[in-house]
Amino acid sequence: MTIHYHGLPIWGGSGEVCKIAIGTAGAFVSYVRPDQIRLAFQHADSVAIDNGAFSYWKSNKVPDWTAFYKWLDRFYNEPKLSFFVIPDVIEGGEADNDRLISTMPVQFIDKASPVWHLHESIERLVRLCENWPRVCLGSSGEYAVIRTKKWHARMKEAFIAIKGIEVKLHGLRMLDGRVLGAYPLDSADSTNLACNVPKTEVKHPEITRHLRSLGCSDLEVKKGRCAILKSAIEKVKPPTRGVYYEQIERGL
Repeated sequence: MTIHYHGLPIWGGSGEVCKIAIGTAGAFVSYVRPDQIRLAFQHADSVAIDNGAFSYWKSNKVPDWTAFYKWLDRFYNEPKLSFFVIPDVIEGGEADNDRLISTMPVQFIDKASPVWHLHESIERLVRLCENWPRVCLGSSGEYAVIRTKKWHARMKEAFIAIKGIEVKLHGLRMLDGRVLGAYPLDSADSTNLACNVPKTEVKHPEITRHLRSLGCSDLEVKKGRCAILKSAIEKVKPPTRGVYYEQIERGL
């Protein structure tokens, strides 16, 4: 079963909107924005922790990975914690990312998931998939923009290379119906709800108008928007790997 991890924080109603987002779903908590991590463990079915590398990359800040592992240790034994993303360098070389994997404290290995960045070699992807139970796929380099023609070609190349390898695949920033419906991912995350629920007049204003026509308060509008957008995201189901590879063989 595919797990939909909704990125936090999601504000509104002292946590009421967040509870709607992560109920019967997953919560994706970033090290750089752990505001609602306790709420996540209380109400989500599954929790995953992101190392925050994307945020560091965007802001040109240097992360302190020793501090990250010290913080992670506080939550590592939570039963709902499914995995965390091993520290990585998004635009770094393979040697940089392999070094971060090799220097990870060994006590965290059971829930650790490395990242394969799409600009890295296919050989590294195969090696990671052969040696880890779960691998995260991250868009980067010339493939940083999701859903371009080049991006789709690279994803197809990646899946062909790992055909037959038993590994769970998590799509970083890939909780998009146009992605999730196309690739056999075991899980994916996005901040779609966090970004779009509050944009009541900009994103899907027709939902807002409908809810207000029913007499909903501002908080009820946010809760309703969250429920509707969450349902739209989660109703998309990925193809099984068998179906996906059949489609490739048929040239679809």
